[in-house]
Amino acid sequence: MEKRLIKIKCFAGLRKFFGSETTVLVEQDSNYAKVIEALQLLNPEVTEILSSCRIAVNEDFVQLSETIKQEDILFLIPPSSGG
Repeated sequence: MEKRLIKIKCFAGLRKFFGSETTVLVEQDSNYAKVIEALQLLNPEVTEILSSCRIAVNEDFVQLSETIKQEDILFLIPPSSGG
């Protein structure tokens, strides 16, 4: 099956693990959960944080079960607390 390269912009504490931007390879018809899985394989230390992250595309959050569309860049948003 064909693979595609996904570019991911990382924020907050995720930059410690991946820098401000990283890429992963996923199957052509993968869902967004596969992006999270690929990132966990890149750096298993960040598994706990990734389990709470959300993915945004075009300024909207997407469900992890949705199939990846033709976007070039995903935004990975870690959980945060405010005060």
